[in-house]
Amino acid sequence: MKKLFSLLSACLLFLVLSACGTNSSSGANNGEATPITFAEPARILSFAPLYVAIEQGYFEEEGIDAKIASGGGGSQVIATVLSEDSQFAISAPRAMLSAIEAGEDLVAIQGLNSALTYEVAFSKKFMEEKELTKDSSLEDKMAALNGATIGSNQVGDSGDVYLRYLMEKYGHDQKTLETVKMDGTGAKVGAMQEGIIDGGIASAPFSAQVEAENGGLLAFRLSDEDMYAELAWEIVFAKRDYIEENPELAAKVVKALGKGIEFTRENPKEAGSAIVSYFEGVDEEILQASLEGLKPTYVGYGEMTQAAWDNAQDPLVDLSDISGVPTKHDTTEDVLWTNSFIKEAFSK
Repeated sequence: MKKLFSLLSACLLFLVLSACGTNSSSGANNGEATPITFAEPARILSFAPLYVAIEQGYFEEEGIDAKIASGGGGSQVIATVLSEDSQFAISAPRAMLSAIEAGEDLVAIQGLNSALTYEVAFSKKFMEEKELTKDSSLEDKMAALNGATIGSNQVGDSGDVYLRYLMEKYGHDQKTLETVKMDGTGAKVGAMQEGIIDGGIASAPFSAQVEAENGGLLAFRLSDEDMYAELAWEIVFAKRDYIEENPELAAKVVKALGKGIEFTRENPKEAGSAIVSYFEGVDEEILQASLEGLKPTYVGYGEMTQAAWDNAQDPLVDLSDISGVPTKHDTTEDVLWTNSFIKEAFSK
């Protein structure tokens, strides 16, 4: 009996030790979630699928404990990824391409937005002077930018570059446009009301806030231009060697984010309510309305195309003196970017 008891005890101990040493099916170690950090340049509504994926528990379902390092702009995003303080970055293609220009090896695995999300608002006075209405053609609105002064978060940022490129596309001299650095919507609204600037450019919920504060009106979304309606924007990327060493984790990340994209697209009101805590001082109804307007930018599970990458890269190269991206890179699939992890994550 003692021998039988000893044998059973040994077997039980072996099973307990074996269970403790086995990874969970979610990929977490010792039953604990795998911690990862996303670096973002600022708190931007275009990143809503990331926030939604966290709040809806999609990362938890994949065995991931997701955190966000926010602020510092694109250069800080790159710095934290290269130093491995964060494992994944979410930013405009310009940040990734600038790092590649400097010799870094990065790869994009998903696009949170499939269209450019910048909005331009004009002051009411400026629209009256230029005889513009919300129904005026994009051609007329581009012509109005000749000699205009526009407030931007940063002179020479991506919004500045893409807007100037659009002016050139419509046959206007982009050098006549003056951009002025103005952080935040409040500063732009005040300057529009005082007549210091003619309008402003930023991503949603910019125009909704401008209208709510009686600073001006939405003039146009840059995605009204066909070229910008298919554009790789707010991409998810990482160091190539990290992705190659952690392919299962990469697939889990894009799966959680893909679910976030889908939920945000299909349920903009619920998504706005879920992430209102991420945008202090912004009315919940404004977030909901802005996400409704962003619906066309949340396509599929974040799949990218070569055309979308070309549309993102060409303005940067054409205005390289502003963007700092002088080299035209190979945009065929599996060079700078890949859909392979999305295909794996959503194949079943």
